[in-house]
Amino acid sequence: MDGNMSAITASNGWEVRSPSREYLGLSSEERAKIDGFLTEHPVKLGAIAKRLGVRVLLSTLPRGTSGQISKEDGDFVIRINRHEAKHRQRFTLAHELAHFLLHREKIEADGGWSENVLLRAPNQPIQIEYEANRLASDLVIPSAQLAEATADYTGPMTSEVIEDLARRFGVSTAAMEIKLQMV
Repeated sequence: MDGNMSAITASNGWEVRSPSREYLGLSSEERAKIDGFLTEHPVKLGAIAKRLGVRVLLSTLPRGTSGQISKEDGDFVIRINRHEAKHRQRFTLAHELAHFLLHREKIEADGGWSENVLLRAPNQPIQIEYEANRLASDLVIPSAQLAEATADYTGPMTSEVIEDLARRFGVSTAAMEIKLQMV
């Protein structure tokens, strides 16, 4: 764990990383809008989007594009690739919501972002993607909920435990492994 992060210790002694600096840096108004949804798992990401005033649409997007966010007719709209696995769609929605929360003004200035375009765009630092991924992880796997969930297990962290936690939170095993390794 880097020196800027702390951890929540579950009752079984396992450590779960505290929320990211991106989450902690959100305004109190934005956190008040989303915190109530972070108390159960799987987190209702669509309800968070609605609370934030963001429309979410399942769409057929070009191959290699997981999601996109833009402003249409004065409203922010997130499009999620309908052809991807459900857990991938959930993380993509969380990732796009993170862009909305962290980079709204930049999205407006650029006329919207598609994930494959953003990653290749020379005027967008890769740091923006890292920020969105860290906040997305906090949205789909809230640290406090993960600490409570890990308390249900004893012994070493096994692949079976990780798979079970991933199922409970509605994420991929890879996303859960990353969240657990961030400690």
